[in-house]
Amino acid sequence: MAPESTSDVDMKAEILAAAAELFQRDGYSKTKVATIARAVGITPPTLYWHFESKEDILFEFLRTSLKEFLDRIEAATAGLTDPVETLRAFAVAHTRAQLSQLEQAQTFLSMTYSRTQLASSLPKERYELIRDLHRRHLDNARDILRKGAEQGVFDVPDLNATAFAILNICEYSALWFQPGGPLTVEQVAEMNGEFALRIAVSPHESRKE
Repeated sequence: MAPESTSDVDMKAEILAAAAELFQRDGYSKTKVATIARAVGITPPTLYWHFESKEDILFEFLRTSLKEFLDRIEAATAGLTDPVETLRAFAVAHTRAQLSQLEQAQTFLSMTYSRTQLASSLPKERYELIRDLHRRHLDNARDILRKGAEQGVFDVPDLNATAFAILNICEYSALWFQPGGPLTVEQVAEMNGEFALRIAVSPHESRKE
């Protein structure tokens, strides 16, 4: 198969962006392919040349959004060995990734908040792939916490509960953050990095500043 041209890649990105906005505004089930095409300024047959169905658009939006998100966070923590430094970087990168692409993050949250709804919109194989990417992010958080607990710097009675608490603080910042408001993206990111440490660090451990 020949590689996609730059124009094809750009058009796919435009379609995904328009679809994400419509999914967020109107809901996935109520959004028609013709409406997505009209928002991009193309005909439905042209859209179908890039995506075979609305389901394909949904899956590609979720897959690419989550993959880019994971790549950014994993790059931010790559090479770090100190659990405290790693957890802070993880939470900061997570929050920064959410808030730097706020509309995309809000759409992603609305599409994945209900697993039942997502499962009904995607076939099993695609649903499992999206779930596996989610699990990879959770596993990364648990791995950081596990290493910190083993070194005695984290007080983590339950890895899952602690990991979800930290992920939720970072993830749901996208629901209340206001661009142009009193806090910048960087301020919220650094604040969430601090919150993550307050949750995990042992009260008997002096943190590195």
